[in-house]
Parts: sequence; C-alpha cells; structure tokens
Amino acid sequence: MKHKKKNSRRMRKKQQMLLQKNKNIQCEVKEINTEWLSMSHIVVFNPILKDTMEVKTEYLNRLKRYIKISGRDRRKYESSALKAYERIILANENVGEKHDIEFYHHYILLDMLHILGYEIKDIPIEKIGSIRKEYCMEFSRLEEKTEFEKIINAVKENERKLIALSQDSSFSQEKNYIELIRRNKAFKNKKPYKVMVTATMSAGKSTFINALAGKYVCLSQNMACTSKIHHIINKSFEDGFAYEYDHDLVLTAGKEELLKDNELNHTDKIIEAVHFDGFLNNQRIIVNDSPGVNYSGNEDHKKITDKLISKKEYDLLVYIMNATQLATDDEASHLEFVKSVIGKKPIVFVLNKIDEFNIEEEDINQTIKGLTEYLKRKGFKNPIICPMSAKAGYLSKQTKKSVLSKVERRELYNYVDKFEDMKLTDYYGKNYKKIQVDDTEKEEEQLLKTCGLAYVEKIIVKLATGGK
Repeated sequence: MKHKKKNSRRMRKKQQMLLQKNKNIQCEVKEINTEWLSMSHIVVFNPILKDTMEVKTEYLNRLKRYIKISGRDRRKYESSALKAYERIILANENVGEKHDIEFYHHYILLDMLHILGYEIKDIPIEKIGSIRKEYCMEFSRLEEKTEFEKIINAVKENERKLIALSQDSSFSQEKNYIELIRRNKAFKNKKPYKVMVTATMSAGKSTFINALAGKYVCLSQNMACTSKIHHIINKSFEDGFAYEYDHDLVLTAGKEELLKDNELNHTDKIIEAVHFDGFLNNQRIIVNDSPGVNYSGNEDHKKITDKLISKKEYDLLVYIMNATQLATDDEASHLEFVKSVIGKKPIVFVLNKIDEFNIEEEDINQTIKGLTEYLKRKGFKNPIICPMSAKAGYLSKQTKKSVLSKVERRELYNYVDKFEDMKLTDYYGKNYKKIQVDDTEKEEEQLLKTCGLAYVEKIIVKLATGGK
C-alpha cells in the first residue's frame, strides 16, 4: 500500500512538473492558441489565386460554410484566418490558368483543415460528419467520401500519414500543398526555444531583434515606446506575411499594425509572428523583447523587465551592450541584478554597435578583453561575448529581398569595407572554433558573416539544439 501511495505521489508530481513546463514555454493568451501562430499561410501557394473572381468567390463561400459548420467560425483565430484568406485570395487580380470549382475539391478541404489548426480531434464527430455531407453534396463525385476520409485521417494522425497521402496518385495535384501542411504541423509540434532579450537604453535592442528576424518588427529609435512585452514567433516557412495579436488578431499585418500599439489592448502582451531570415529560419524560436530598464520616462519598464528575468521562463538570455557606452552606472546595476537571479540559465553578451569604432584609433580586441574582465568581476565566469553590428546585419539581409534606398545602399557598402578591415571573423575563429560560417561570393551577403550577426545566430542555434 505504501509503495502504491509513493508511486501515486511521484506520478502527481511528474504531471505537475509537465504542466508547469508546458505553461512556461508558451506565451499563452486566453482567446487563441499561440502555437498556431508558428504556422505559415499555405494559401499563398494555392492556384486559386490566379483564377477568375467568380471561382474565387465560390471557393471562399464554401470554405466559410465548412468552418461555420465546424462551430469555430466565431473564434478569434479561425475568424481572423478566414479574413486573411479573403484578403489574400481576392488581392490578386491577374488571371492565369482558369479552372472550374471542381478542380479545387482537395485544396478547399486542406485549407479548411489549415484554418482549424489541424486540430481535428477537438471537433465533435457529428460536426465532421455534417461537413462531409455538405462537402460531398457540393462536389458531386462518387469517390469524394473516401477522399474526404483519407485527407481527414492523414491530417489527424502523424507525419508518416501525410507523407503517404502526398504520394497517393489521387492527390498528385496537391502534393506540394500537402507537404506545406506537413511542414507546418512538424514545426508547430517542436518544443519552442525561448530567448529573452534585455538591454539598457540605446544599446540597439530593437535593431538586434529586427536583424535576427530579417524583418522590421520592432520600432528602432532611442526611446522606449511601450511597456508591453513583445513576443516574436518564428513561422515555419516564408509566406510573405506577418501576424500580430494586439487586442485584434491580424494575420496579414502591415507596418502600421506591427509598429503601433493598439490602445484597446489592456494586457501586457503583444505577439508577432514572421518567418526568420537567416540561420534561425528552421528553429522553433520565440524572442521575448523586454522594455528598456533605464528609461526615465517610465519607471515601470525596469519593474516589468526585472520580473520577466526573475521568472526565468526562457531558455537563453541575450544581453545587448552598447560598445561605445560600456561600464555605465545603469549597466553595472542591471548586470548585478541579472547575475543575482539568472542562476544556471545560459547568457550571451552581444557587444553591439561595433561599427561605431574607429579602428585606426581603437583596439577592438582590447575592448573585448576589458569587457571580459569587467563581466568576470560582476560574477560571470567565462562570458560568451559576441561583437557585432545589428544595423549592418539587418541591411545585409535586406539586400536579398528589397530595394534599399540610396542612403541605405551607401551605408551598406561602407559597412562592407569597414568590416573587411575589422576582421571580426578572426576573433570568432579563435574563440568559438566549433561555430562555422561559410563564405559567400556576394559581398553584400558576406557582410552577414563579417559584421558578426551570422556567428551570433549560429551560437543561438548551437545552444537551442543542445550544444555548448
């Protein structure tokens, strides 16, 4: 009897630990499952985008009807997803190859399952039956019932079932679409690696986060704009869209939504999701952006950040330091606090704005050596120090997908020349021998390596995948 009670207590304790673990790795909100925000839009690869407006309208009407039958049409995520589908599908007015609605009988079912987050097990069997009845009536084909079941079961089950479905000759047209669903499901099911970013004012924290994402998701300026915590989620693949949850959930968010806080949001959270460009692109990562700790305009910022760091609901702390303003009183105070609460959590010190060094008058290696000694005196043994320029890294990523302004292009090539002379690669090659970054022929892309950002991303990947 005693043995059974002991096992029972052990089991309860294990369950409690698991529940707490699951709670910690999520940036949960009541109205939506934030895991779903890691899934990219599949509809951007749907041939419906180039069909006639008549067929598009019919497609959307049927899709909305199926979601309504599921009983999920009024939930925040599903209703937002439908709005996004409408915007994406109707936006393209260029008609390509025309099809009748029957051509899309598998696509529409796959889209329905995507909007439902692939969580078919949570929908009552009778509702699934009603959708099947409606679907088979609208697509009057003898085999539809069987094909409906094949798709439902494959999405409901595991990755192996989806691979088998994509290889089924009945679904050869939709093979790539099914593959996108497989990628979304696999990515969503990964355990997220949570990175907390902290800094004092003017260290370049927002620019650093923008550089990691390769997208302009944080407002970069020398003042604290908000006391809210920004959670930036990496999406499974590039779909050309950003998501934002800020009171409203917008799955086709533009700059206006991303860079302006919604006054109706009375919570302490803003959640954004984009596909990260760079070496973090395949990582299920969540970056938590904390308010600047020494903003004189709002003392609550420090309290919020201190609380976040103290809770330790992250896997890695990235501490951004301004290479031109080291060892300030504010910096010393924040470092002492971090040391007092961080415990055994790994920490990476990013020595940002290294591009502002005058290499003819200042010795970068001596600066890093001095910072190392300073951090050791603060109690940080063998600190990981990463000199870099977030601004240069961000511009380097932009060259692959957008046209830079004349000012930005001039700035970019100044960085190219400057970082060739700085030879940060020698520092990383000497101190982090396990971190390998390949060279590229294009000097604009090579800048990603020479400015240090590529090494920082590789170090994060190393830590995220269990390396040291």
